[in-house]
Amino acid sequence: MSLTDLADPADLPDDVVSLIGRRRHVWDTTFAAERGHGFASCASVQNGNPLFWDDTVAEELTGGPILPPSTLSLWSRPHAWDPQVGSGPAPLPSHFDLKERFGLPDAVISAAALTLLDPVRPGDRMVTGETLRSVSEEKVTALGSGRFWVIDVDYRNDRDDLVGVETLTGFGYHGAGRPVPASAPGPAAVGGPASEASPGDGLSPSPPRSPRPSPPRRLALGEVSVGDRLPDLVHELTVTDVVLGATAARDWRPMHHDPAFARARSGVANIFLDTPTQQAWFERHLTDWTGPTGRLGRLDLRMGRPVLAGTTMTLSAEVEAVAVDADGCGWVTLVGSIAVDGTVHSDARSRLALPTRPGDNPWTRRGADWLP
Repeated sequence: MSLTDLADPADLPDDVVSLIGRRRHVWDTTFAAERGHGFASCASVQNGNPLFWDDTVAEELTGGPILPPSTLSLWSRPHAWDPQVGSGPAPLPSHFDLKERFGLPDAVISAAALTLLDPVRPGDRMVTGETLRSVSEEKVTALGSGRFWVIDVDYRNDRDDLVGVETLTGFGYHGAGRPVPASAPGPAAVGGPASEASPGDGLSPSPPRSPRPSPPRRLALGEVSVGDRLPDLVHELTVTDVVLGATAARDWRPMHHDPAFARARSGVANIFLDTPTQQAWFERHLTDWTGPTGRLGRLDLRMGRPVLAGTTMTLSAEVEAVAVDADGCGWVTLVGSIAVDGTVHSDARSRLALPTRPGDNPWTRRGADWLP
């Protein structure tokens, strides 16, 4: 049985059962998407994809500037403060509703799956909604006892186009009397080590930046075979890197910028990468390989251990499948991971489109022609 299997409704309170399948917490954002957020996200992971930096390339491939696909979840996060309401509401309120309803003092996100449809463009204003998909029976894990839940967050622009869906797996729990690791283990990691000690504080000396790849090529589907391995991406992760990523994602949770909080509440030696920044690192790794015509369609991320500042992380990926769908779109499926000192901390499965022939451009596909 999966850890996120739906519990027997008889085991759930009626008010929780009534929430399953209902779209709630609909929020019309108070701000428009803008390129500065995209530049900040790219800068935080050193993503040099010309699609996001060069207006000529953006006009050629996507008819104008777009935001990096991995920034999708950014549009569900309000500003930390504004003059109308003061401190902004917490993002993903469904997650916190369930934590409170079941009286669970702690809750984390252990997995995030992005399904990417129409690109987000500067000036778009998003409407997001949340749908509870399942709540598990009570489980006992290395973190403690509690429940898993799955929540879909949908994103629509002001033209009412569905631009994407993020499916998040949360775990609310009572601690087991030990330091709490930074992220709940996913189904493959329950019972594993809670965290790894950082070899340093990530503050000094500042390590060299990751080398930039050579000018991006435009990879075609015919150049890819099952078993191909992408060049590893090795990066010495600093405190600055972690804070830059969290800031770019508007993720204000203190374990991503406050080392004392990370030690006291999360039981780890330093601050660590948040979920959107891990997604951005995976996106960069993939598009360093494909060039700007590679279009990410789906990214499923599972986080078993935190990726701490002061460590050296290695992103790796391998081609699992190559196919052309019924509408002629070329697809590559890859399995990848982030490892620290040879131990996998996060793993991912991604699906991205590549041109199948000269003149083919996956970015022109929409609706029924785009099936990630």
